[in-house]
Amino acid sequence: MYGIYAGGKVIAGFIAPISVVSNVPVFAVDSLSLKRHSSKRPAQRWEITTALEPLSFGANKLFSLFVRQGHSDTIDVTMPQNYGAVKALTSNSTPTATGSAGASSVSLSNNNGIIPDGTFIKFANHSKIYMVAADVIGNAQMFIFPTLRIDVTAVAFTYRDDVIMTSILDTDTVTGMSYTDGILMELGTVKILENL
Repeated sequence: MYGIYAGGKVIAGFIAPISVVSNVPVFAVDSLSLKRHSSKRPAQRWEITTALEPLSFGANKLFSLFVRQGHSDTIDVTMPQNYGAVKALTSNSTPTATGSAGASSVSLSNNNGIIPDGTFIKFANHSKIYMVAADVIGNAQMFIFPTLRIDVTAVAFTYRDDVIMTSILDTDTVTGMSYTDGILMELGTVKILENL
């Protein structure tokens, strides 16, 4: 289950509709001939917009977490994997990766199957979330997006439903209680930003 993660478990699951967006700053301008010129910055972050499951007996944990962390301190979420990537995944090993900062690919070792295009991954030595940019089979080069932020040398990574993203709440997200019928706490839509 994907959702807000605390105390070793998901305390509030995401419910549809869910959007996972890659935010990359882009500057674009049109010339007099209407030709578009654009350039993008190397910065990138993931943003999740979703509803949370209505809660009754577990509402106190989410309420307490949101009030304590507010809009400035981090929370953890389990990163929603693309359904197609989940179905195409055949690797059940604990692969490791090696690559240099700035690279768009890493070398895999100990991989015994397919890690499909569109799978979210997280290296053990830093908190940035990456996406696999092409199917990788066995021990091969794994292309990633965005480019690698820091060096990895034989570093393990998570790539199943265990990818935890360190995040902050967008300032429009309610950090208190909102009840729909006096029993169910329902916050409506929340926006969660990857903490860089």
